[in-house]
Parts: sequence; structure tokens; C-alpha cells
Amino acid sequence: MENLIKNPIFTGVSIEDMEKMIVCFEGEKKSFREKDTVSVYGIGCQKVGLLYHGCVSINRINADGTLDMLEYIENSGIFGAAFSFYQHEDEFIVICEKDCTILFVDKSQITKRCSNACAHHTIVIENLLSFMSEKISNLTEKVDILSHRTIREKLLCYFRVQLAKTGTNHFQLPFSFLALANYLCIDRSAMMRELKKMKEDQIVKINGKKIYINYTQKS
Repeated sequence: MENLIKNPIFTGVSIEDMEKMIVCFEGEKKSFREKDTVSVYGIGCQKVGLLYHGCVSINRINADGTLDMLEYIENSGIFGAAFSFYQHEDEFIVICEKDCTILFVDKSQITKRCSNACAHHTIVIENLLSFMSEKISNLTEKVDILSHRTIREKLLCYFRVQLAKTGTNHFQLPFSFLALANYLCIDRSAMMRELKKMKEDQIVKINGKKIYINYTQKS
């Protein structure tokens, strides 16, 4: 419960009220191992996933069966809300990246009018709307990144977005370099070659998953 209370939809809700709401939601708790398929979102899927712990990735399934990673969600995150609230023809697959436990809740259980008209239920709905607005902003952010033509431009745009969030000249990559290539919709080998060139040009310094940017160098 300590992790679940950190979920953005429970902002402003006490742990006591949250525990009551979990019962009211009639959710289903499940655990998954790394690389397990957590869920597939197609037409009519109405489930929202609340992470207790672990990490998942959200991927769009292309016509040829390949995957484009859209998002990487860690502890106390939420997924499936956007897919549940609008009609779409694409299929999306949620993959467990690190062992995780998830509470699945039907959308209608969250948005239904509570028989007790409790204030915390209203707060959760407001939080959910704010969360979905943030998701729209994140999608716009990714569109901006992918609009760049070259691999280097895409990498630098992604790096700058992450630096803006940290307020420093470095950040911790939240996933593997393979996942980064999938997120940027580029070939991993080509991306690693470009990163090597960027290191030689002293634009970036990479230590494990920690990436430092040198603004004094030309990009």
C-alpha cells in the first residue's frame, strides 16, 4: 500500500480512504515476471492498471508484428487509462520489464458515481483527468522528438527533454539502450554507432545508464 498511495490518481487521498476505495473498485491483483505479457489493449478493452511495484513498457503493435515502444512506466505508475477512454483500432501490448505486481480495475469502477458520494472518489476522478492531460503532453513531447530527421537529432532532443526534467547536465536513462532505440523508432546498432560518434565529438559522456551532455560542443 505504501507504493500504491504514491500513484498519481490517489494524490490528496489518505491511505485509509484509499484502502476503502480499493475494495470499492473490485480490482484484481496480479503478479508478472520479466518479459511476461501483462495486457493487450484492443477495441473494447476497459481495464486500468495500477502498479504496486516493478516496471512495464507500453508498445504499439505494428501491422508486421514489430513493436514501437511508447512509454516506460515504473513503480506507482498507471497505464491503460487513455486506451480505456477512447475508441481506437490499433493494438497495444503491455510488457513486464521488471517483475511487477499490478491492480487491474475496470474503468467503470473508477468513474461510477459512488453511492456514498464520498469526497475522495471525486478527488480520484479529478486526478485521473489531470493524469490524462499529462499523457497528452507526453505524447506531444514524443511527436516532437520523432519529428527530427537524423538519429543524432532525435537523441539530442530526447536528452534535452530529460535534462529539462532534472535541471542538471545529466540524467539516468530509465530503460535499456535497446528500449531507447525502440522508443525513438530507430535501429539499435545505428543508434549505438551514433552515440559512439557523439562521445568522440565530446557531446555526450556515458557511464552505464547515466548520460552527461556537454553544451559547449557542437551538435
